[in-house]
Amino acid sequence: MSYKKSLPFYHTAAWKKVRALALTRDGGMCQDCMDRLRAGYGIHPRRAEMVHHIIPVKERPDLALEMSNLRSLCHECHEREHPEKHRREQPETPSRHRMRVIKV
Repeated sequence: MSYKKSLPFYHTAAWKKVRALALTRDGGMCQDCMDRLRAGYGIHPRRAEMVHHIIPVKERPDLALEMSNLRSLCHECHEREHPEKHRREQPETPSRHRMRVIKV
């Protein structure tokens, strides 16, 4: 199994402080879940576990600590934003082919 390592940026005191501020601003709730609830098709919003960069750090490092570029998300909603980051290699399972024998 291969996991991507996080950027050193995510271990800095500055990021940890801004991350905590974003979670507080959003009431600790996933903003995608809350949007669905407000739109009338969500039922149970989940607690935010992650703070997502709307414009990725690699594209705009100058916005890495901007509150307006941050959105609190639960794990499931963050996976929807970044499926490539959360994909795990599945062990190959042998496929079973059934053969039907017809006696004549």
